[in-house]
Amino acid sequence: MLFLVAAAADFVLFAGHVAAIFIGEPAYIFLRAGKAMAAADTRGEIWPALLTAFVSVVFLAWAIVTFWASKPRAYSKAARYLVIAIGVVFLLRGGIIVFQVMGLTAFSDGEVPQFRDFIFSASAILIGLVHLGAVRTKS
Repeated sequence: MLFLVAAAADFVLFAGHVAAIFIGEPAYIFLRAGKAMAAADTRGEIWPALLTAFVSVVFLAWAIVTFWASKPRAYSKAARYLVIAIGVVFLLRGGIIVFQVMGLTAFSDGEVPQFRDFIFSASAILIGLVHLGAVRTKS
């Protein structure tokens, strides 16, 4: 069950990043990608969409690997090791919350963290724990 929850979280992140490509500048600002990236998208440059597409493909791959690890099929044991790595990546991303709380972070535009930044970090920690919990409990 936890594998499916983790895979669903990865898929939601994939879908959210795909939506950001179509929404453009407001989504890049909201997701804290930076004003430079948002401005480049507004000017019609292709690199923000390509970068976001790459990130979304990574999340899709993570969803597939996590789903694969949930079933007793070929290479599912190897997929579980990848799920551990995915969980660690999420925990590292979420660990930024320590620096956010202490006021030691600034984003690419020099802005201080906003409330949604804490939500993003806490969500990353939760998603990472779900990935690791899935492997631990094999559920």
